[in-house]
Amino acid sequence: SEVYNIFVTWVRFMALQWREVDIWPQQDIVNFYAPTDFSRKFPNTRVVLDGTECPVKKPTVPAAQQVTFSSYKNRNTAKVMIGMTPAGQVSYVSHAYGGSTSDRQMLERSNLVTKCESGESVLTYKGFDVQDLFAPRNVSINIPTFFKRKNRMCGKTVLRDRAISSKRVHVERVIGLGKTYKILCNPLN
Repeated sequence: SEVYNIFVTWVRFMALQWREVDIWPQQDIVNFYAPTDFSRKFPNTRVVLDGTECPVKKPTVPAAQQVTFSSYKNRNTAKVMIGMTPAGQVSYVSHAYGGSTSDRQMLERSNLVTKCESGESVLTYKGFDVQDLFAPRNVSINIPTFFKRKNRMCGKTVLRDRAISSKRVHVERVIGLGKTYKILCNPLN
């Protein structure tokens, strides 16, 4: 138990210290390290966003069960939003929220909108419809097209959506790599 107490104390101490480090890079650094294909297709992209959920043990308190239950995963989870630069560096990690929290609510509670500057763009996935949150800061959202009572899309739209999906796959790989660690494979307390 003494080793456990020392370990937990140091992990908490490091978490407090690392919280002070700002991992949000400057736009010129993002542009310098961005792959040429990414720069050509999405030149003003500052961050590529995706969300992930990690399993947590079922809380004993019913209110906590309700907050952490994810209907998407059909179990209790903690939800986090991950942002990555076009070059593959993790540049944003949100606070963890209960699995019942929507992606929009996580973004509203985060400081990501204030970090983005005018003229930049954010690349994200189809279910993340948040253009209205970024509009006052003149930040555009690159998001795949929604079907609106159409059964077909034009060729230009299909090519654009493929380009977005091909660039988003990198943030999904980073999240997948993070989940290979044993600490995130098992349900968290």
